[in-house]
Amino acid sequence: MTEQGPHRLGEVLREAREAKGVDLVRVERETKIRERYLSALERGEYRELPGSVYTKGFLRNYGSYLGLDPEYLIDLYRIETTAAVERPRVPTPPRPIAGRRNRAFVVTPGAIFAALLTIGVGAFIAYLAFEIVNFARTPELRITDPPGPVSNFTDDEITIRGMTAPNARVTVDNLRENPEVLAGDDGAFEVTVSLVPGSNVVQLTANDPVTGRNSATEERTIIVVTDTAESPTPDVAALTLEEPAEDATVTGAVPIRGSVTPGAEVRVAAQLVDVLVTFSVADAAGGEVEIDPEPPDTPEPATLTAEATGSFGGTIDLPVGTWELAVAAEGSDPIVRTVTVRPGEGLVGVIEIEGGDSYLEVDQDGDPVTEIWGLNAPDGDRIELEAEESLRIRSGNAGVVRLSVNGVRLGTMGQEGAVVEWRIARSGD
Repeated sequence: MTEQGPHRLGEVLREAREAKGVDLVRVERETKIRERYLSALERGEYRELPGSVYTKGFLRNYGSYLGLDPEYLIDLYRIETTAAVERPRVPTPPRPIAGRRNRAFVVTPGAIFAALLTIGVGAFIAYLAFEIVNFARTPELRITDPPGPVSNFTDDEITIRGMTAPNARVTVDNLRENPEVLAGDDGAFEVTVSLVPGSNVVQLTANDPVTGRNSATEERTIIVVTDTAESPTPDVAALTLEEPAEDATVTGAVPIRGSVTPGAEVRVAAQLVDVLVTFSVADAAGGEVEIDPEPPDTPEPATLTAEATGSFGGTIDLPVGTWELAVAAEGSDPIVRTVTVRPGEGLVGVIEIEGGDSYLEVDQDGDPVTEIWGLNAPDGDRIELEAEESLRIRSGNAGVVRLSVNGVRLGTMGQEGAVVEWRIARSGD
């Protein structure tokens, strides 16, 4: 497209048409000029027009229809096209077709041998790298349940769950009976062990079948109480919280994991600290647009129930932003953590038309959204947006166009009847 300036022909035509409140389909019907030629004039794509004589005729007809001076429009057209249109094209001498085809498809034994040798060497190097990485690593072993030491346990056995390398052999040690189990293809495992009254220190080790290496040993201390009359237990265990960590940053649902008195209900409440804006907004001239985001709705508190081991876990869905989470259980002091919820990659949003119709142009990463571009969007319409780097939205009635981007509600683009253009770019992390 031609570069934008203060007297650009396409901009003059488009602003006059938008002020008249008509779209290209109606202009075609009333001027008998084909819509694709009208669109080419407004976009400055003069190569799509049939020729200079026809184009000047189009400008006289279109200018009269819009109430503009046709001679002024023709002068703008002449200025913008003098260098490009009047330059003659010199045809390129044809090259022999047969010669090109022969060079493109010649295959020699030497070329085949070189290609096979290159593929073989690359495959061998990749194999060596894979073997070195695999045999150098120590398998991971992580116990998820119980998440920590367990006190005042009343059963004579407990099931321990966790994650390790796929198909690894998990061995229990330091008990009277030490079973072994195999992890699944996804690395998940569970093993039930027998306990004795008093302190039981359960030690687990995983052996990776691929590398033959053992993981670091993980421990869980289980204290079994058998006589509650002689050994009174406290009514409430201290509340602990493993996830989320303080000042954690997540994308998606926020994980909640910890331990408390078995069977206790844990309440998770969220309070907004700050709206998180991960993009910038500029007008058509490149000037910064000051936005006043609407705060997101605060979700209802979540309730989790601790298992017999005292562990609890779940998630809470929070809109994009920085939140203060308060995790509380009856009889325990609440734990407060600050968590930032970020959107995914790129720009995702929605346009909602409320209170009237509006002319719209929408580009995503420079590509027009053809379903709506240059048309009037009716009241109640909803347009989904998705781009990697940038969005451009032009409205002919900004007061009825409401916009949300990356979970941030930006409100309306401007006043009713105003022509407003916003250019939204993803901010660097």
